Amino acid sequence: ELTRCVEHTPRKRPTMAQRQLQRPMSTSSSGAPSLRKFSTSAAAVTEDDGKHTPYGEDGSGFYSEATKGCYDVIANAKPMVIEALDRALAARRATGAAAQNAVFTVADFGTADAGTSMPLMRDVVQAIRAAEGPMTPIVVAYEDQTENDWNSVFRRVHGILQGADASFMDAGDPRVFAHAVGTSFYQPCFPAGTLDLAFSATAMHWLSTAPGSIPDALHSACTQDAAALAAYEAQAARDWQHIMEQREKELKAGGQIVLVNFAKDEDGQFLGRSVRMEESMHHTFSDIWKELVTPEEFLATNFPNQYRSLEATVAPFGTAIPSLQVVHAKTELVECPFYNSFNQKRDGYEFLNDPAGHAANYVPTTRTWSNSTFLAGLSKTRPLRERQALVDELFARYEARVATQPGHHAMDYTHAYVHCEKPLP
Repeated sequence: ELTRCVEHTPRKRPTMAQRQLQRPMSTSSSGAPSLRKFSTSAAAVTEDDGKHTPYGEDGSGFYSEATKGCYDVIANAKPMVIEALDRALAARRATGAAAQNAVFTVADFGTADAGTSMPLMRDVVQAIRAAEGPMTPIVVAYEDQTENDWNSVFRRVHGILQGADASFMDAGDPRVFAHAVGTSFYQPCFPAGTLDLAFSATAMHWLSTAPGSIPDALHSACTQDAAALAAYEAQAARDWQHIMEQREKELKAGGQIVLVNFAKDEDGQFLGRSVRMEESMHHTFSDIWKELVTPEEFLATNFPNQYRSLEATVAPFGTAIPSLQVVHAKTELVECPFYNSFNQKRDGYEFLNDPAGHAANYVPTTRTWSNSTFLAGLSKTRPLRERQALVDELFARYEARVATQPGHHAMDYTHAYVHCEKPLP
């Protein structure tokens, strides 16, 4: 089933020259990922540090400003989230939590700068307040990695970020609270039995580590190497079960979780590759990167993430994690709003008759999440400025290809949408 994205016209992007003045946030002088080891009584995992470093100016809200398609992906999840919320509210009525005005806690895992989920969080807070009345304290807790752009999160939530969507805090409700958790979702992030509703979109495809190099591609979704693919699938399965074991503990009995994860569907569609597109984004990245770097650097450039199948996504639920039960699960494609705005001649799009302007407008949505992976793959014998210039050149060449053939390039989204419940006893 293909679902068209809601009409969300992208706004003007800075030019490539302007973007080259921006620097990736939290980049070390070496640009090399290190290892972080977290150990608790509940979990122990070694996780690559720097595998996904935010790109853009700290506190600018650049991620959400550039990543318009994720608004549509999350809007597509709203019916599933509303059903999950209804079930969570019913569980609170059954346990007496609603009558006792117990805290209702919502968690957004992998929030980035909190922009793409803000319309949904606002609707969720309003629905909770309508259902339980004015006395229930409501906590919206944002989770992401320590080096996340937390400045943008706080500025957005508190209505300081210019041009941002309305926040759930704008109404001035004294019993609505915003919290932040700078702990990896590979670790326990909340006390056991405290979450009523959990949500995560386009975040949990990131692996704790890349299990090895990929000889013929940059991403496991593109490889024809059976051993490399098997290694990534095995790592993804271990990591996914580990992440979900933490979430199961954090949910209350009757709690709900909605997961929107990048996927590879039965038609072979995945991020940037769909049946309607002539070109595949990840394959194009690979072709350009080979032109720019040494064979050793190409082999060292691996996206440490996995676009799981729907079957792999639901595999732990009801089996390895018996107390999490699947309510609904599906894959859907959401079309790239940049491509549609240009190629379908949508009113209000600034670059309707400007292929070069359209390309400059579109390309940042592919860079916000990938820049640090390319930077990390380059030899540390190169000066940092040279490494940054090579990554700039990659995106400049990609932009040129899009400008030449704007009808061939898009970042369509394929996701697994999964709703799970931790049933009442």
